[in-house]
Amino acid sequence: MTSASACETGTTVLVVEDDVLTRIAVAEYLRDCGFRVIEASGGLEGKTVLQQGPEIDVLFADARLAGDDNGFALASWARRHRPSLLVILSAGLSRKSEAAAQLCSRKQTSPLPASHLRERIEGMRVRHGRIPNDRRKPRAAYR
Repeated sequence: MTSASACETGTTVLVVEDDVLTRIAVAEYLRDCGFRVIEASGGLEGKTVLQQGPEIDVLFADARLAGDDNGFALASWARRHRPSLLVILSAGLSRKSEAAAQLCSRKQTSPLPASHLRERIEGMRVRHGRIPNDRRKPRAAYR
């Protein structure tokens, strides 16, 4: 499947992200763009969906998933078992926002800007008491 045909009507995207707030925001953003979205909280769950779930057209995964089933391992597995699957790996909030916006731009003429998604995730993190990594105070060294 080409990247252009992966974004036709009825396209299903599997979002694999271990940070729940980021996963929710990315999934909602992609739904607003007209995609059907299935969410998975890690590589093992993502692999299970790809094996047993409905037909998936696009895998949108966090490259930095925790554990042995990280994003790179999941992408490698998906390439071997589902070679026609469009795989999008991203790390960091800005890159995830840009990747989601690029995917949406293939489906819509004027998708929401990447900054919209990034600001939404940052707002959700603040509301839930999660301080962004770049604003945390350094921890004191253990003695």
